[in-house]
Amino acid sequence: MARLTAQEHAELLNKQSRISVERYFEVSLLLMLATAFLTITATRKLDLPSTVGVFAALVLRLWSYFRDRDWSLGPRTVTRIAIFYVFFYGLDFFLFTPGPTLLDHMLGATVHLILFATVIKVFSARTYRDYGYLATLSFMMMLSSALLTVSTVFVACFVFYVLFSISTFISYEIKRSMEAAARPAEGPYFSAAANRRAIEKALGSTAGGLAVGIVALASVLFFVIPRYRTGYLTNLGAERQNITGFSESVNLGDIRKILLSNQVVMRVIPRDSPRQLAGLKWRGVALTSFDGKHWYNDNTEQASILPASYAPGGVQRILLPRSEGWQAKSRKPLGYRVIVAPLTTDVIFAAAAPRELVSHLRFVTLDETESMHNPQHGYSPFGYEVVSETGLPSPEELRRASPDVPADLRLVYLRLPPTLDARVESLTRRLIANSGNNYDRARAVETYLRDNFRYTLDPPAIEPKDPVASFLFKSKAGYCEYFAAAMAVMLRTVGIPTRLVNGFQTGVYNSFGRDYVVRARDAHSWVEVYFNGWGWIPFDPTPADPNAAANAWSALDDYLDAASLFWNEWIINYDFSRQVELARDVEQQSRLFHDAIDRRFQSFKYGAVRNSFRFERWLNTHKVWVLVGMILVLAFLVVEEKSLTLEDLRLFIAWKFHRGSYPMDAAKAALTYRRFLKVLEKKGHRKPPAETPREFAAMLKASRFGPGAAEFTRLYNTFRFGAQAAPLPRLRELLEQLRRL
Repeated sequence: MARLTAQEHAELLNKQSRISVERYFEVSLLLMLATAFLTITATRKLDLPSTVGVFAALVLRLWSYFRDRDWSLGPRTVTRIAIFYVFFYGLDFFLFTPGPTLLDHMLGATVHLILFATVIKVFSARTYRDYGYLATLSFMMMLSSALLTVSTVFVACFVFYVLFSISTFISYEIKRSMEAAARPAEGPYFSAAANRRAIEKALGSTAGGLAVGIVALASVLFFVIPRYRTGYLTNLGAERQNITGFSESVNLGDIRKILLSNQVVMRVIPRDSPRQLAGLKWRGVALTSFDGKHWYNDNTEQASILPASYAPGGVQRILLPRSEGWQAKSRKPLGYRVIVAPLTTDVIFAAAAPRELVSHLRFVTLDETESMHNPQHGYSPFGYEVVSETGLPSPEELRRASPDVPADLRLVYLRLPPTLDARVESLTRRLIANSGNNYDRARAVETYLRDNFRYTLDPPAIEPKDPVASFLFKSKAGYCEYFAAAMAVMLRTVGIPTRLVNGFQTGVYNSFGRDYVVRARDAHSWVEVYFNGWGWIPFDPTPADPNAAANAWSALDDYLDAASLFWNEWIINYDFSRQVELARDVEQQSRLFHDAIDRRFQSFKYGAVRNSFRFERWLNTHKVWVLVGMILVLAFLVVEEKSLTLEDLRLFIAWKFHRGSYPMDAAKAALTYRRFLKVLEKKGHRKPPAETPREFAAMLKASRFGPGAAEFTRLYNTFRFGAQAAPLPRLRELLEQLRRL
């Protein structure tokens, strides 16, 4: 076997290196595409055939790289497939892509077109332009994912996308450099060291620039381009993931599985002090009818409330009507923002008596119980701002209320199932025997349930035929829906109108995110009692949960939830209105920053003027002593240096105060050496004029000044004849050592 020459061996190594770099580049590019595709797949907006087809194509191409199989498509084949897809695009637009509007059809078909172009380019890329197309397509998929996603999965995918992008472009730079170096040139090749330095510089700048540029560009694009709120591809076969945390009816016993859930269903951000929201309940829907086992609403009629005004970004301001009663007399407005998770309900949650709703909703509806509903409910997270009025009438005012009940309310809010146990009414009348008004009667029943019954999520077995009677006379333990249902039924038996309310308790306040986090376990039921002239007043007969302290959060939970709040506020719900709000905040903060800088500058300027006046007064007072001091300093310099010149003064200042190396010419070097000679003269060693500095140091070798004199002389020769800067700190140290000897 013939041995390779050095040149042939080098050429073989270069060829193998080029092949390795090319494969690394192609695999990196393919992984970048795969990451972008997985990101858009994670949005659940792609149909199953597209997902499976593109994924199979990417896996097949990756397998061909590792198996050294060339399955590339030729130009003629690509042209035929492209012509075929032109006709298929029309069929896809009108037949295959589902959606309620033509916009949905067009967007879905366009996404299929992008995926088709990606697959074709993966199997036909040969030139740098083709590689650029693939990189652009991957970026388009990432940008589409940023518009579609409502999950933090995008963040993780984006990190991997940035890493693979950097890897791809670095290997691209290496590949292009190696191809350029392999071309014949008129002059000699670069040396290995020079070539390595050039490559390292190029790779370093490319990697750093890409990492910073991609993250910066993606961040700017995301915050500058508002998110399309309805979702571009909402109907491309995606399954909705909804959180079960609320029900518009109550089947006694069903809420237990909700109370065991830890999922976040809502976040409430107070406009002012969070203390104002403490203890409030987030009212959902009021239920009017009870058949002995479950509560429901049999009247589904709702009235539409249109916006009173509009704001930029499609934001509507809806004024809610004031009902008759205490809600119309309340004068304690509270502002807050609510972010609701994708619940399986169209109910809009608010505290107390909502008066104003600001959101993207074109209108809302109110039912007969004054519960708000979102008719455009799309089972997706959305946010809105509310102004509620709180403040209940005093017990004295409610005691003076007339016990008369309007006829229309009696027909609805006093109905009871015919199979109700008679013991319920007997118990109620015994409890209210000493009460002279409806307020005291309601409070007596509420107190009885709170003081004599136990809250638990694992109550004893409840008889399904009559759960209220079983709860009151047998188990005497349960959770909120049993307590609320029992109180509502008991008061109805004595002619007091009631209704059961479903909603959520306040939640847990997160000091880091500055919001109340409402979870599924905060689902709650309570009672509203009617008082003539005041309307519906809330009562809560459920005792405190003895295990509530076990739900206390740690600091880590608060940090994680604050991050989740930021994600929901500024990523999921980011739109034009949030963009305007962000611009206003930036403008306000920049104005505050400018004002702070201006105040500091003015303070510095006034301080400088004030100090200059003080120095001037001090100088006028002590001018004689200042003059004497200047004369003494000049006299010292003259004595120290005998004949003082400007260069001598500069060297003297440098010698006294300079902390590093100091460049010297021949004159300054001679002055420095003269300092050395003066020290030795005081020690009794005078240098003969005919001796060189080296000879003088050799003469001192046997004395105690020998080591110091030898080093000082060596340094002197270096900066005197070697054109190097003088190490003044070391020279000063050597002279001090010689003085102390």
